Amino acid sequence: MQSACDIFDLFRDLDSVSIESRADFLAIVQDVDNEEDGAMAVSGLTLSLLEKEWNSSYFQWLLDAYLKYAQSLSDMLVERLIVGIILVMVRHSVAIRDNQELLESVQDVFTDVPELAFTAICNIARTSQIKKLEAFNHQMTKELMPLMDKVGSDEFFDVIRKYQEDLNHIAKLQLDQNFLIFKTTYNVPFFTSRAANWFLPWSEKQLQNVVEEDREQLQDILDIWPMCDSDKYALLSVSPMLRNSLREQLQVDMLHQVGENIGMSLLITNGYVQQMYRYFRLSSFRLAAMDKCSPFDVVPHLRDTLVYRLLVVGDRAHNTINELLS
Repeated sequence: MQSACDIFDLFRDLDSVSIESRADFLAIVQDVDNEEDGAMAVSGLTLSLLEKEWNSSYFQWLLDAYLKYAQSLSDMLVERLIVGIILVMVRHSVAIRDNQELLESVQDVFTDVPELAFTAICNIARTSQIKKLEAFNHQMTKELMPLMDKVGSDEFFDVIRKYQEDLNHIAKLQLDQNFLIFKTTYNVPFFTSRAANWFLPWSEKQLQNVVEEDREQLQDILDIWPMCDSDKYALLSVSPMLRNSLREQLQVDMLHQVGENIGMSLLITNGYVQQMYRYFRLSSFRLAAMDKCSPFDVVPHLRDTLVYRLLVVGDRAHNTINELLS
């Protein structure tokens, strides 16, 4: 019996199209008793499409999985399918635009879940800004550090005022601060031993493998801080002392504050988008060819893609996505 990780590897490494492979993929996806297997099959096939040459058949499999079984699939599988379809469309916009059969299937998917699809593309646009967020934090810290013995002085506040407009914009990216906190914890055997581990769905049973005192501490953080599944696995590798320091920094009403800043609806799909982003930024398993052309590197040019024209409809949608891309 194949493990979920084996299923991920199988579809990520497919090198030929066959009726049997398609049937296997759809059978795994629709098996409601093994949704983890389905999620990993979707992620594996999505990675194959994102990292390798364009394959219209594999993309049609993703579309078919949604169109045939969406009503019976878990939220996790629906989110992985929608995010995967959008990222592939960002990556292979021209190829999909010229395929009328695929276009019709794409239209059917987006017509079925327009709000979810638009939310997903907003999260992808937000996430592509993390590099800017890192650069901003680095520059502001560089200017403030020499003034740490003058906190509250005119010189100190001059730097704060200098970045005030940027700070207001950064506040809307608050969730993505998670990346800055957790990225250093990914260099552990769990993530360096197998590509599939970057996409494993989180299960509360993971907490059974830690001592009771640590379990309570971990659960406390997980309950108040929205984070993607791979960050949760990364959190397991953090020492109890560092976790306690992290916990002390968190506000109990942080989730509410995040909701006010970016809109609670944007939390939908964000976890899986973040997992994808971490893989392309941090994983040693990503293909070398992807270093300069991951879908997140293409996102700043989103306005020129097919998926933008299909999903960003109306003044309100245009204003929202353009603010995220600014």
